[in-house]
Amino acid sequence: MENKKSIDFKKIFIVGAVSLVLLIPLRLYQLFFLTEDDKSGFLTRINASVYVFFALLVISLIVLFVLVSVTNKVTASKSVRGKSKALSIGSGLFALGLAYDVAYCASTFIKSLLSYSSGTSVMSYIFSNGMLAVILEAVCGLLACIYFILFALSYSDGKTTYYDYKFLAIMPLFWTMFRMVRRFMTKISFLVVPDLLLELALLAFMMLFFMSFARISSQICQKNEMRKAMKYGLISALIAMLLGVTRLAVTLCGKSSLLPADFAFIPADLFYSIFVIIYVDACSKTGRDASEDDLLPDSYEKPENEVDSDFLDS
Repeated sequence: MENKKSIDFKKIFIVGAVSLVLLIPLRLYQLFFLTEDDKSGFLTRINASVYVFFALLVISLIVLFVLVSVTNKVTASKSVRGKSKALSIGSGLFALGLAYDVAYCASTFIKSLLSYSSGTSVMSYIFSNGMLAVILEAVCGLLACIYFILFALSYSDGKTTYYDYKFLAIMPLFWTMFRMVRRFMTKISFLVVPDLLLELALLAFMMLFFMSFARISSQICQKNEMRKAMKYGLISALIAMLLGVTRLAVTLCGKSSLLPADFAFIPADLFYSIFVIIYVDACSKTGRDASEDDLLPDSYEKPENEVDSDFLDS
């Protein structure tokens, strides 16, 4: 810790906010003036704004990564205890976003089945059209939604009982994984369409966040996981906020045709970014001292039925 710097998370949040202030107008300009109006998502031309946009994005992500890596304000890899209205609201919003995604995936799967015509087996049709990933995303998304409802209720009454649901804790990770599989099967360019490239980057960092989040929330092998959760969480939150705000703005302006097919506004992304910001802020303010991580062995797992008395304190 001697080599760590005293960098407050308020300053880190300001860096993220400034990055968004610079990136969102550039992305909106590209969507309104450089994107083909046929739901292909392709840019009609590449000008300086494209290079500036990606340069600013990469610099912003690197700066966030470095700041969280060097700050000594990171707390112990344990969940916040007691009541927290902010965490309850943030996780509740994300649960709503997950519910919307589940409904979207279910409707997509049903529409695909209705368009099925005899000639090939149903299973072959499902595999060839990527519908297996869609239905698995819906199932995992539903279980993740249930988990975040329990998460919200736990911080509403202050009992913090969600850590008992270890199986449900990994469902957000699997929801992200199957969503990424579906994106890899998208039949459009990976380079010319910025939305696809940005969403793949979002899902990669989201997966890293949910891996650490699951360990912390389940109290399984959580040593040194809080810094990872904060680092990857803020990076993914920046991309999610960028995608969520720009897609929402385009949709509200009645220009949804400018977005690539199957890349419409997803409430889960915007609500995810809000949840992560609230989660990191709560952990940095009310979390326990980072020195507690040193008391945990490298492969620590709380024995079954053992209750952490700290979690019962209000």
